[in-house]
Amino acid sequence: MSNPSPRKTTRGRLRLLMTLLLVGGSVGGWFYYQHVQAQTVAARAAVESLKPAKRVQVHSLGRLEPAGTILQLSPSSGNEGAVIERLLVKEGDDVDAGATLAILDNQARRMAALDEAQARLATAEARLQQIKAGAKAGDIEAQQAAVNMAESQSKVAARDLNRAKELHAKQAISIELVDQRQWEFDRLLLEQRRAAGTLESLKEIRNVDVAVAEKEIAGARASVARAQADADASVVVAPAAGRILKIHTHPGEKLNDRGVLELGNVLRMQAVAEVFEADVSLVHLGMAARINIDSSGHQIDGKVVEIGNLVSRKVVLTNDPVSDTDARVVEVRIDLNSDQIESVARLSNARVEITILLNIADSQQTDAAGGSVQAISHQSAR
Repeated sequence: MSNPSPRKTTRGRLRLLMTLLLVGGSVGGWFYYQHVQAQTVAARAAVESLKPAKRVQVHSLGRLEPAGTILQLSPSSGNEGAVIERLLVKEGDDVDAGATLAILDNQARRMAALDEAQARLATAEARLQQIKAGAKAGDIEAQQAAVNMAESQSKVAARDLNRAKELHAKQAISIELVDQRQWEFDRLLLEQRRAAGTLESLKEIRNVDVAVAEKEIAGARASVARAQADADASVVVAPAAGRILKIHTHPGEKLNDRGVLELGNVLRMQAVAEVFEADVSLVHLGMAARINIDSSGHQIDGKVVEIGNLVSRKVVLTNDPVSDTDARVVEVRIDLNSDQIESVARLSNARVEITILLNIADSQQTDAAGGSVQAISHQSAR
């Protein structure tokens, strides 16, 4: 048996070495690839863990109040220094729009002034009717009789004058007697003309007299309107239906800056959420909300119906003395479920905690469907 040549042995060893290197490189590459992939997955996981979690709700403090806010009712201007004479309601009463709530002590004086103005108006209207009707029939008949008598006397005087002239021509009487008859005729003729003129004056209705009377009526009506306005201002009426929440001024007390009373429509209660200005962009109309009442722990559901456009300071504060009392917030109004309103009808201004659920899809659908709720700008800073 012959031994392999040294050249063939060297070639075999090289082939074996190359094979081992190829296998080792492939295995090492595969392990390196797996290591890199594991590091990439770990890095992505770390980045994802550092991202903030998606917001699903907005939390804020707020208060309960009737829809349209609480009205602080005061009398009209011009009643400075007036005193409440009678109060016709008490706290907790439900009133209709236009109902009289209180009467001031100046009402009696203003009602008397109104009666006087109405009497002056009636007098001016009667004077106009009198002018349009002309003189009384009896006065006209009497003046007509005076005219007839003057005509008769003038005719008699004319005959006497003609007779006197004829006699003077025959030199039967003196010229002085003729002059006397002439003077008498002229006097009676003047009386006849005066009586006829008076008769025409009684029958005439001048336009200028009618115009003056109408102006007097217009002035009297303006006086009545002013007196009526003053009389109306001496009472306090309800501008809308609602419930008397608080009485500030009682009979015998002067009016003050607090007004007479507070009125609110408790049949439609709302929650007013004070949402931080950084979170208000997340809130949309139609989003659902949960309202927790601090005093009772009761929970009520609602829906966002108004988003304010004015940034103001917080009004509702927490019990934490180091909380940010100067935080800037936007008011968001939430309609409460109608079947739960009765339980909070007497809790106006109660502090509540409000959670708005950020269900953007539902809110967009509500907007596309043309929901009845609209964002209304609240221009008064709380």
